[in-house]
Amino acid sequence: MTQDERSRTKYQVVADDLRAKIADGTYAVDKRLPTKEELAALYSRSLGTVDRALDVLRSEGVIETIHGVGTFVRSPKSEADLANEGLAARVARLEAQMMDVYANLGLNPSTDQPSSNRRVG
Repeated sequence: MTQDERSRTKYQVVADDLRAKIADGTYAVDKRLPTKEELAALYSRSLGTVDRALDVLRSEGVIETIHGVGTFVRSPKSEADLANEGLAARVARLEAQMMDVYANLGLNPSTDQPSSNRRVG
């Protein structure tokens, strides 16, 4: 075990290695990864450690698990996909802020009319 591996948690080491194998094509896009049990044996780690490593990769969008079928490598996101996700998040925040403004003014957002509970003017 290298000094670098000792400074990282066991699940980080597994996640990093899987990420590298996906990047170099060992595990190709849209192909199924080995089962958790196979990965645990391959890395000499517990199922819990493998689960945490897969959770990391899943949260990064690197893999996708289909219940009862397996875990698959996802296509990398393009710059446009990442930009669209950022824009969608900004729009969602702005919509929430606008709903707060409507509520504070006593307006109904679907009709832009004052609600019957509050006078405007």
